[in-house]
Amino acid sequence: MFKNLNLNLLGRSQMSTVLVQDRMRRLVDSGLRGSCRPAALTSELKKRAKEIDDPTLTAMERVFFGFADKTRLKILKLLAGQELCACEVMAALGLTQPTTSHHLGILERGRLVASRREGKWVFFRLSSPRVREVLRKSRSLVKEVP
Repeated sequence: MFKNLNLNLLGRSQMSTVLVQDRMRRLVDSGLRGSCRPAALTSELKKRAKEIDDPTLTAMERVFFGFADKTRLKILKLLAGQELCACEVMAALGLTQPTTSHHLGILERGRLVASRREGKWVFFRLSSPRVREVLRKSRSLVKEVP
């Protein structure tokens, strides 16, 4: 499989680099990537990867983390209908106060929900109508995907 490669003499990161280079060479040799050179293909891919905006990815990660839990999705669906106090979310979903606060905090950090304080009460709402739209489109996508 790895002709002419003496992997025993290499460190872990060097071995990884050699294995990746070998795979890129085999991909190019297969003809699936045209007639480019493996090094040129690798260089182009690395250049494209560096162009990805890290702050945007970090923000996207927070948003998708908010969507990546059934309880948080239920909270978002509730808030799509109306602004709710944290205790109303607790009552609707049968959650404890710490669990509710944990999930609402994640949703706030992901900027999916916004809150306002009225005395000792904290009310939550979707931060944007676009969150409701994402929920709707996600539901549609799930129904379409086999």
